[in-house]
Amino acid sequence: MATRRALLACAAALAAGSLVLGGTTAAHADSAVTGITVQEARNDWTNNGKIVLSLTAPSAVKDVKVSLYSMETQQTVATVGNFELASGTAENGTWKNRGRIQLPDLGSYRIDVSASDEGGDTLSAAGVGYFYYAVQTNLKDTKVDRTTVDYQHRTVTISGHLMGQWPGSGAITPMGGLTVEVNSYREHAEVTTAADGSFSATLPVTNQYQNSIEAAFRYDPNHVFYNQSASKTFPIKVKKTVTKILQTPSERKVPFKGTVNSTSATLLWNSPTGWQPLAGKTMGSNSFGNFVERTTDAGGNALFPATQPLWGNSSIAVGWSSDDLFLADAQAGVDIMVVQPAAFRSLTATRSDAGTVEVGGSMEFENAMPGTIPVNIQYSATGRGGWTTVATAPDAGWNGEGFAFSATAPQAGAGYWRATFTGAPQFDNAVSQVVYVAAP
Repeated sequence: MATRRALLACAAALAAGSLVLGGTTAAHADSAVTGITVQEARNDWTNNGKIVLSLTAPSAVKDVKVSLYSMETQQTVATVGNFELASGTAENGTWKNRGRIQLPDLGSYRIDVSASDEGGDTLSAAGVGYFYYAVQTNLKDTKVDRTTVDYQHRTVTISGHLMGQWPGSGAITPMGGLTVEVNSYREHAEVTTAADGSFSATLPVTNQYQNSIEAAFRYDPNHVFYNQSASKTFPIKVKKTVTKILQTPSERKVPFKGTVNSTSATLLWNSPTGWQPLAGKTMGSNSFGNFVERTTDAGGNALFPATQPLWGNSSIAVGWSSDDLFLADAQAGVDIMVVQPAAFRSLTATRSDAGTVEVGGSMEFENAMPGTIPVNIQYSATGRGGWTTVATAPDAGWNGEGFAFSATAPQAGAGYWRATFTGAPQFDNAVSQVVYVAAP
Protein backbone atom coordinates (compact mmCIF):
# COMPACT_ATOMS: atom_id res chain seq x y z
CA MET A 1 0.00 0.00 0.00
CA ALA A 2 2.86 2.37 0.85
CA THR A 3 4.30 1.78 -2.64
CA ARG A 4 0.96 2.56 -4.22
CA ARG A 5 0.68 5.82 -2.25
CA ALA A 6 4.21 6.80 -3.25
CA LEU A 7 3.35 6.18 -6.91
CA LEU A 8 0.23 8.32 -6.74
CA ALA A 9 2.11 11.11 -4.96
CA CYS A 10 4.76 11.02 -7.68
CA ALA A 11 2.14 11.07 -10.40
CA ALA A 12 0.31 13.97 -8.74
CA ALA A 13 3.52 15.96 -8.57
CA LEU A 14 4.16 15.26 -12.25
CA ALA A 15 0.63 16.34 -13.12
CA ALA A 16 1.22 19.62 -11.35
CA GLY A 17 4.46 20.10 -13.30
CA SER A 18 6.49 20.27 -10.10
CA LEU A 19 8.70 17.17 -10.46
CA VAL A 20 11.71 17.11 -12.78
CA LEU A 21 12.04 13.64 -14.20
CA GLY A 22 15.44 12.00 -14.18
CA GLY A 23 18.48 14.11 -13.45
CA THR A 24 22.06 13.76 -12.31
CA THR A 25 21.02 11.31 -9.59
CA ALA A 26 21.17 8.68 -12.34
CA ALA A 27 24.95 8.51 -12.07
CA HIS A 28 25.21 5.28 -10.03
CA ALA A 29 28.22 3.28 -8.93
CA ASP A 30 28.04 1.27 -12.18
CA SER A 31 28.69 4.40 -14.26
CA ALA A 32 31.86 5.11 -12.33
CA VAL A 33 33.17 1.68 -13.43
CA THR A 34 31.91 1.68 -17.03
CA GLY A 35 32.42 5.38 -17.71
CA ILE A 36 28.91 5.75 -19.24
CA THR A 37 26.76 8.26 -17.33
CA VAL A 38 23.05 9.01 -17.54
CA GLN A 39 22.67 12.78 -17.29
CA GLU A 40 18.90 12.87 -17.73
CA ALA A 41 16.00 10.49 -18.26
CA ARG A 42 12.50 11.88 -18.62
CA ASN A 43 9.44 12.44 -20.78
CA ASP A 44 9.75 14.42 -23.98
CA TRP A 45 7.87 17.58 -23.05
CA THR A 46 6.59 17.94 -26.63
CA ASN A 47 5.58 14.32 -27.23
CA ASN A 48 3.95 12.21 -24.53
CA GLY A 49 4.95 8.97 -26.30
CA LYS A 50 8.70 9.52 -26.21
CA ILE A 51 11.55 9.33 -23.73
CA VAL A 52 14.47 11.77 -23.65
CA LEU A 53 17.73 10.17 -22.54
CA SER A 54 20.98 12.13 -22.19
CA LEU A 55 24.21 10.08 -22.05
CA THR A 56 27.92 10.78 -21.82
CA ALA A 57 30.55 8.12 -22.53
CA PRO A 58 34.30 7.82 -23.19
CA SER A 59 33.58 6.69 -26.76
CA ALA A 60 30.60 6.62 -29.06
CA VAL A 61 27.52 5.01 -27.56
CA LYS A 62 26.33 2.27 -29.90
CA ASP A 63 23.54 0.53 -28.05
CA VAL A 64 20.82 2.03 -25.84
CA LYS A 65 17.92 0.22 -24.22
CA VAL A 66 15.32 1.33 -21.70
CA SER A 67 13.23 -0.95 -19.54
CA LEU A 68 10.06 0.49 -18.04
CA TYR A 69 9.28 -0.95 -14.63
CA SER A 70 5.86 -0.75 -12.92
CA MET A 71 6.14 0.09 -9.25
CA GLU A 72 2.57 -1.12 -8.80
CA THR A 73 2.98 -4.60 -10.30
CA GLN A 74 6.73 -4.90 -9.59
CA GLN A 75 7.16 -6.00 -13.20
CA THR A 76 8.97 -4.72 -16.26
CA VAL A 77 6.20 -3.86 -18.71
CA ALA A 78 8.26 -2.93 -21.79
CA THR A 79 11.78 -2.74 -23.17
CA VAL A 80 12.49 -0.02 -25.71
CA GLY A 81 15.53 -0.38 -27.93
CA ASN A 82 14.82 1.80 -30.93
CA PHE A 83 16.71 4.90 -29.72
CA GLU A 84 18.40 7.31 -32.08
CA LEU A 85 20.65 10.30 -31.49
CA ALA A 86 18.46 13.46 -31.47
CA SER A 87 21.12 16.07 -30.65
CA GLY A 88 24.76 16.36 -29.62
CA THR A 89 27.28 13.61 -30.29
CA ALA A 90 27.40 9.90 -29.65
CA GLU A 91 29.87 10.63 -26.81
CA ASN A 92 27.72 13.39 -25.28
CA GLY A 93 24.22 13.56 -26.69
CA THR A 94 20.50 13.24 -26.29
CA TRP A 95 18.66 10.15 -27.49
CA LYS A 96 14.99 9.64 -28.29
CA ASN A 97 13.02 6.53 -29.22
CA ARG A 98 11.66 6.26 -32.74
CA GLY A 99 7.89 6.08 -32.92
CA ARG A 100 5.77 6.01 -29.79
CA ILE A 101 6.12 3.80 -26.76
CA GLN A 102 3.33 1.27 -26.40
CA LEU A 103 2.27 0.37 -22.85
CA PRO A 104 -0.83 -1.48 -21.69
CA ASP A 105 -1.85 1.12 -19.10
CA LEU A 106 -1.42 4.76 -18.27
CA GLY A 107 0.86 5.29 -15.33
CA SER A 108 4.23 6.29 -13.95
CA TYR A 109 7.07 3.89 -14.79
CA ARG A 110 10.62 3.68 -13.52
CA ILE A 111 13.26 4.08 -16.20
CA ASP A 112 16.05 1.48 -16.17
CA VAL A 113 18.85 2.00 -18.71
CA SER A 114 21.41 -0.29 -20.28
CA ALA A 115 23.97 0.97 -22.78
CA SER A 116 27.41 0.23 -24.25
CA ASP A 117 29.94 2.19 -26.24
CA GLU A 118 32.51 1.35 -28.89
CA GLY A 119 35.30 1.18 -26.31
CA GLY A 120 33.63 -1.69 -24.53
CA ASP A 121 32.17 0.26 -21.59
CA THR A 122 28.74 -0.84 -20.44
CA LEU A 123 26.01 0.58 -18.24
CA SER A 124 23.18 -1.11 -16.37
CA ALA A 125 21.38 1.34 -14.12
CA ALA A 126 17.96 1.11 -12.49
CA GLY A 127 15.77 4.01 -11.47
CA VAL A 128 17.48 6.78 -13.42
CA GLY A 129 14.17 8.59 -13.92
CA TYR A 130 10.47 8.14 -14.42
CA PHE A 131 8.42 7.95 -17.57
CA TYR A 132 4.96 9.40 -17.20
CA TYR A 133 2.72 7.56 -19.66
CA ALA A 134 -0.19 9.99 -19.66
CA VAL A 135 -2.82 11.67 -21.76
CA GLN A 136 -1.78 15.19 -22.76
CA THR A 137 -4.91 17.35 -22.49
CA ASN A 138 -5.43 20.73 -24.08
CA LEU A 139 -7.99 23.55 -24.28
CA LYS A 140 -6.60 25.23 -27.37
CA ASP A 141 -9.91 26.17 -29.02
CA THR A 142 -11.30 28.04 -26.01
CA LYS A 143 -13.04 31.34 -26.75
CA VAL A 144 -15.18 33.97 -25.03
CA ASP A 145 -18.32 35.70 -26.21
CA ARG A 146 -16.95 39.15 -25.32
CA THR A 147 -13.90 40.83 -23.84
CA THR A 148 -15.69 44.09 -22.97
CA VAL A 149 -18.59 44.16 -20.53
CA ASP A 150 -20.97 47.06 -19.99
CA TYR A 151 -24.25 48.03 -18.32
CA GLN A 152 -26.35 45.80 -20.58
CA HIS A 153 -23.82 42.94 -20.84
CA ARG A 154 -22.50 42.05 -17.40
CA THR A 155 -21.33 38.47 -17.97
CA VAL A 156 -18.66 36.64 -19.93
CA THR A 157 -19.23 33.16 -21.37
CA ILE A 158 -16.19 31.01 -22.00
CA SER A 159 -16.48 27.83 -24.06
CA GLY A 160 -14.37 25.29 -25.85
CA HIS A 161 -13.44 21.61 -25.97
CA LEU A 162 -11.24 19.54 -23.71
CA MET A 163 -9.22 17.24 -25.94
CA GLY A 164 -6.61 14.62 -25.12
CA GLN A 165 -3.67 13.14 -27.01
CA TRP A 166 -3.07 9.51 -26.12
CA PRO A 167 0.57 8.52 -25.60
CA GLY A 168 0.51 5.22 -27.48
CA SER A 169 -1.26 6.23 -30.67
CA GLY A 170 -0.91 10.00 -30.66
CA ALA A 171 -4.62 10.17 -31.44
CA ILE A 172 -6.44 13.29 -30.22
CA THR A 173 -9.91 12.55 -28.89
CA PRO A 174 -12.62 14.43 -26.94
CA MET A 175 -12.39 14.12 -23.18
CA GLY A 176 -15.97 13.86 -21.97
CA GLY A 177 -17.27 13.62 -18.42
CA LEU A 178 -14.38 15.59 -16.90
CA THR A 179 -14.43 18.75 -14.81
CA VAL A 180 -13.23 22.05 -16.26
CA GLU A 181 -12.71 24.94 -13.86
CA VAL A 182 -13.39 28.51 -14.94
CA ASN A 183 -11.93 31.37 -12.94
CA SER A 184 -12.24 35.13 -13.14
CA TYR A 185 -10.84 36.87 -10.06
CA ARG A 186 -13.34 35.99 -7.28
CA GLU A 187 -15.85 34.36 -9.61
CA HIS A 188 -15.55 30.61 -10.12
CA ALA A 189 -17.45 27.81 -11.82
CA GLU A 190 -16.99 24.10 -12.45
CA VAL A 191 -18.59 22.46 -15.48
CA THR A 192 -18.56 18.91 -16.81
CA THR A 193 -17.51 18.32 -20.39
CA ALA A 194 -19.98 16.73 -22.79
CA ALA A 195 -19.23 13.57 -24.76
CA ASP A 196 -17.61 15.65 -27.49
CA GLY A 197 -15.41 17.38 -24.90
CA SER A 198 -17.31 20.63 -25.12
CA PHE A 199 -17.93 22.90 -22.15
CA SER A 200 -19.42 26.34 -21.51
CA ALA A 201 -19.61 28.49 -18.41
CA THR A 202 -20.95 31.98 -17.80
CA LEU A 203 -19.53 34.15 -15.04
CA PRO A 204 -20.81 37.53 -13.88
CA VAL A 205 -18.38 40.43 -13.77
CA THR A 206 -18.73 41.88 -10.28
CA ASN A 207 -15.45 43.55 -9.39
CA GLN A 208 -13.25 46.28 -10.83
CA TYR A 209 -10.22 43.99 -10.53
CA GLN A 210 -11.88 41.20 -12.51
CA ASN A 211 -9.84 41.81 -15.63
CA SER A 212 -9.36 38.30 -17.04
CA ILE A 213 -10.94 34.85 -17.40
CA GLU A 214 -9.53 31.42 -18.15
CA ALA A 215 -10.52 27.76 -18.18
CA ALA A 216 -8.40 24.91 -16.86
CA PHE A 217 -8.39 21.15 -16.42
CA ARG A 218 -6.85 20.57 -13.00
CA TYR A 219 -5.48 17.49 -11.28
CA ASP A 220 -8.20 14.84 -11.16
CA PRO A 221 -7.70 12.11 -8.52
CA ASN A 222 -9.94 9.84 -10.58
CA HIS A 223 -7.75 10.32 -13.65
CA VAL A 224 -4.28 10.73 -12.23
CA PHE A 225 -2.59 10.22 -15.59
CA TYR A 226 -4.49 12.92 -17.44
CA ASN A 227 -2.14 15.89 -17.57
CA GLN A 228 -3.37 19.29 -16.45
CA SER A 229 -3.90 22.02 -19.02
CA ALA A 230 -5.23 25.55 -19.23
CA SER A 231 -6.61 27.85 -21.87
CA LYS A 232 -5.11 31.18 -22.78
CA THR A 233 -6.07 34.02 -20.47
CA PHE A 234 -8.68 36.30 -22.01
CA PRO A 235 -8.74 39.97 -20.97
CA ILE A 236 -11.91 41.57 -19.61
CA LYS A 237 -12.46 45.31 -19.88
CA VAL A 238 -15.24 47.08 -18.00
CA LYS A 239 -16.88 49.89 -19.95
CA LYS A 240 -18.65 52.32 -17.61
CA THR A 241 -21.76 54.19 -18.70
CA VAL A 242 -21.60 57.96 -18.27
CA THR A 243 -23.66 59.62 -15.54
CA LYS A 244 -24.21 63.29 -14.71
CA ILE A 245 -25.68 65.58 -12.07
CA LEU A 246 -27.76 68.60 -12.98
CA GLN A 247 -27.54 71.10 -10.14
CA THR A 248 -29.76 74.14 -9.52
CA PRO A 249 -29.19 76.43 -6.52
CA SER A 250 -32.04 78.66 -5.39
CA GLU A 251 -29.80 81.66 -6.17
CA ARG A 252 -26.42 82.09 -7.80
CA LYS A 253 -25.66 85.55 -6.34
CA VAL A 254 -26.05 86.44 -2.68
CA PRO A 255 -25.07 89.44 -0.57
CA PHE A 256 -22.13 89.36 1.80
CA LYS A 257 -22.86 86.84 4.59
CA GLY A 258 -25.94 85.73 2.70
CA THR A 259 -26.94 82.09 2.14
CA VAL A 260 -28.12 79.93 -0.73
CA ASN A 261 -31.41 78.75 0.71
CA SER A 262 -31.53 75.40 -1.10
CA THR A 263 -29.92 73.45 -3.92
CA SER A 264 -31.65 70.83 -6.03
CA ALA A 265 -29.71 68.12 -7.86
CA THR A 266 -30.81 65.52 -10.40
CA LEU A 267 -28.82 62.33 -11.01
CA LEU A 268 -29.07 60.86 -14.55
CA TRP A 269 -27.47 58.03 -16.51
CA ASN A 270 -27.03 57.74 -20.26
CA SER A 271 -29.29 54.80 -21.01
CA PRO A 272 -29.70 53.25 -24.48
CA THR A 273 -32.86 55.34 -24.86
CA GLY A 274 -31.33 58.58 -23.61
CA TRP A 275 -30.75 60.22 -20.25
CA GLN A 276 -32.80 58.60 -17.50
CA PRO A 277 -33.06 59.28 -13.74
CA LEU A 278 -31.30 57.16 -11.17
CA ALA A 279 -33.63 56.63 -8.23
CA GLY A 280 -32.69 55.58 -4.72
CA LYS A 281 -29.07 56.73 -5.03
CA THR A 282 -27.22 58.67 -2.34
CA MET A 283 -25.58 61.93 -3.34
CA GLY A 284 -23.36 63.87 -0.97
CA SER A 285 -21.87 67.32 -0.53
CA ASN A 286 -19.58 69.08 1.93
CA SER A 287 -20.72 72.54 0.76
CA PHE A 288 -23.20 73.04 3.59
CA GLY A 289 -20.97 73.21 6.64
CA ASN A 290 -21.11 69.51 7.44
CA PHE A 291 -21.14 66.64 4.98
CA VAL A 292 -24.72 66.17 3.86
CA GLU A 293 -26.25 63.19 2.05
CA ARG A 294 -29.55 63.01 0.26
CA THR A 295 -31.28 60.09 -1.52
CA THR A 296 -32.76 60.63 -4.97
CA ASP A 297 -36.49 60.14 -5.55
CA ALA A 298 -38.12 58.36 -8.49
CA GLY A 299 -37.16 61.26 -10.73
CA GLY A 300 -33.53 61.18 -9.66
CA ASN A 301 -34.03 64.41 -7.66
CA ALA A 302 -32.68 65.40 -4.26
CA LEU A 303 -32.89 68.69 -2.32
CA PHE A 304 -29.98 69.96 -0.25
CA PRO A 305 -30.35 72.48 2.60
CA ALA A 306 -29.18 76.08 2.96
CA THR A 307 -25.52 76.91 2.97
CA GLN A 308 -23.77 78.61 5.83
CA PRO A 309 -23.36 82.39 5.54
CA LEU A 310 -20.96 83.05 2.67
CA TRP A 311 -18.21 85.65 2.97
CA GLY A 312 -16.68 85.20 -0.44
CA ASN A 313 -17.27 83.62 -3.81
CA SER A 314 -17.98 79.95 -3.33
CA SER A 315 -18.87 76.78 -5.15
CA ILE A 316 -21.54 74.26 -4.25
CA ALA A 317 -20.37 70.76 -5.17
CA VAL A 318 -22.47 67.59 -5.26
CA GLY A 319 -21.14 64.13 -6.01
CA TRP A 320 -22.23 60.52 -6.40
CA SER A 321 -19.95 57.56 -5.80
CA SER A 322 -21.32 54.85 -8.05
CA ASP A 323 -22.61 51.70 -6.37
CA ASP A 324 -22.77 49.98 -9.75
CA LEU A 325 -19.60 48.67 -11.40
CA PHE A 326 -20.97 49.64 -14.80
CA LEU A 327 -21.95 53.24 -13.99
CA ALA A 328 -19.35 55.97 -13.70
CA ASP A 329 -19.15 58.36 -10.73
CA ALA A 330 -20.70 61.80 -11.19
CA GLN A 331 -19.77 65.25 -9.88
CA ALA A 332 -21.17 68.72 -10.40
CA GLY A 333 -20.33 72.19 -9.14
CA VAL A 334 -22.06 75.57 -9.32
CA ASP A 335 -20.28 78.86 -8.63
CA ILE A 336 -21.93 81.30 -6.24
CA MET A 337 -21.07 85.00 -6.34
CA VAL A 338 -20.99 86.83 -3.05
CA VAL A 339 -21.50 90.58 -3.58
CA GLN A 340 -19.07 92.45 -1.35
CA PRO A 341 -20.20 95.55 0.57
CA ALA A 342 -18.99 99.02 -0.40
CA ALA A 343 -19.92 102.35 1.25
CA PHE A 344 -18.86 105.99 1.51
CA ARG A 345 -17.55 107.04 4.90
CA SER A 346 -17.53 110.79 4.20
CA LEU A 347 -17.89 113.52 1.58
CA THR A 348 -16.86 117.21 1.56
CA ALA A 349 -17.39 119.89 -1.10
CA THR A 350 -15.91 123.38 -0.84
CA ARG A 351 -15.54 126.22 -3.26
CA SER A 352 -11.91 126.93 -4.00
CA ASP A 353 -12.64 130.00 -6.11
CA ALA A 354 -15.45 131.60 -8.04
CA GLY A 355 -15.35 128.96 -10.77
CA THR A 356 -14.34 125.65 -9.15
CA VAL A 357 -15.35 123.29 -6.34
CA GLU A 358 -13.09 120.83 -4.50
CA VAL A 359 -14.82 117.53 -3.69
CA GLY A 360 -13.24 114.81 -1.52
CA GLY A 361 -14.04 112.00 0.84
CA SER A 362 -13.35 108.34 1.60
CA MET A 363 -14.83 104.88 1.10
CA GLU A 364 -14.74 101.67 3.10
CA PHE A 365 -14.88 97.98 2.14
CA GLU A 366 -15.79 95.57 4.92
CA ASN A 367 -14.41 92.29 3.59
CA ALA A 368 -12.65 92.73 0.26
CA MET A 369 -11.64 95.55 -2.00
CA PRO A 370 -11.53 95.99 -5.76
CA GLY A 371 -8.31 96.22 -7.68
CA THR A 372 -9.05 99.86 -8.49
CA ILE A 373 -11.62 102.18 -6.92
CA PRO A 374 -12.89 104.78 -9.43
CA VAL A 375 -15.18 107.43 -7.89
CA ASN A 376 -17.45 109.68 -9.97
CA ILE A 377 -18.19 113.24 -8.78
CA GLN A 378 -21.72 114.33 -9.69
CA TYR A 379 -23.52 117.71 -9.64
CA SER A 380 -27.23 118.63 -9.53
CA ALA A 381 -28.66 122.13 -9.43
CA THR A 382 -31.66 121.01 -7.37
CA GLY A 383 -30.40 117.93 -5.54
CA ARG A 384 -33.60 116.15 -6.53
CA GLY A 385 -32.44 114.74 -9.85
CA GLY A 386 -30.55 115.61 -12.95
CA TRP A 387 -27.27 114.35 -11.58
CA THR A 388 -24.39 114.77 -13.98
CA THR A 389 -20.89 113.35 -13.68
CA VAL A 390 -18.54 116.32 -13.85
CA ALA A 391 -15.27 114.74 -12.65
CA THR A 392 -13.72 111.35 -11.80
CA ALA A 393 -11.19 110.30 -9.16
CA PRO A 394 -9.64 107.31 -10.98
CA ASP A 395 -8.49 105.28 -7.94
CA ALA A 396 -9.17 105.95 -4.28
CA GLY A 397 -6.17 105.14 -2.08
CA TRP A 398 -5.74 104.05 1.50
CA ASN A 399 -5.01 106.90 3.91
CA GLY A 400 -4.92 104.95 7.16
CA GLU A 401 -8.63 105.24 7.87
CA GLY A 402 -10.36 104.70 4.56
CA PHE A 403 -9.89 104.86 0.84
CA ALA A 404 -9.57 108.57 0.10
CA PHE A 405 -10.38 110.35 -3.11
CA SER A 406 -10.54 113.97 -4.35
CA ALA A 407 -11.30 115.88 -7.54
CA THR A 408 -11.77 119.46 -8.73
CA ALA A 409 -14.85 120.33 -10.79
CA PRO A 410 -15.68 123.59 -12.64
CA GLN A 411 -18.89 125.12 -11.25
CA ALA A 412 -19.69 128.79 -10.66
CA GLY A 413 -23.31 128.47 -9.52
CA ALA A 414 -24.80 127.06 -6.37
CA GLY A 415 -25.76 123.37 -6.31
CA TYR A 416 -25.55 119.96 -4.79
CA TRP A 417 -22.68 117.47 -4.90
CA ARG A 418 -22.31 113.75 -4.35
CA ALA A 419 -19.96 110.83 -5.16
CA THR A 420 -20.85 107.46 -6.67
CA PHE A 421 -19.05 104.12 -6.99
CA THR A 422 -20.06 101.44 -9.49
CA GLY A 423 -18.84 98.06 -8.19
CA ALA A 424 -21.31 95.68 -9.78
CA PRO A 425 -21.38 92.79 -10.20
CA GLN A 426 -18.81 91.80 -7.55
CA PHE A 427 -19.30 94.82 -5.26
CA ASP A 428 -22.25 96.89 -4.13
CA ASN A 429 -22.89 100.15 -5.96
CA ALA A 430 -22.56 103.03 -3.50
CA VAL A 431 -23.77 106.64 -3.33
CA SER A 432 -22.44 109.17 -0.85
CA GLN A 433 -24.30 111.78 1.19
CA VAL A 434 -25.27 115.01 -0.65
CA VAL A 435 -23.42 118.27 0.09
CA TYR A 436 -24.65 121.79 -0.87
CA VAL A 437 -22.22 124.44 -2.09
CA ALA A 438 -23.41 128.07 -2.44
CA ALA A 439 -22.61 130.40 -5.31
CA PRO A 440 -19.62 132.71 -4.83
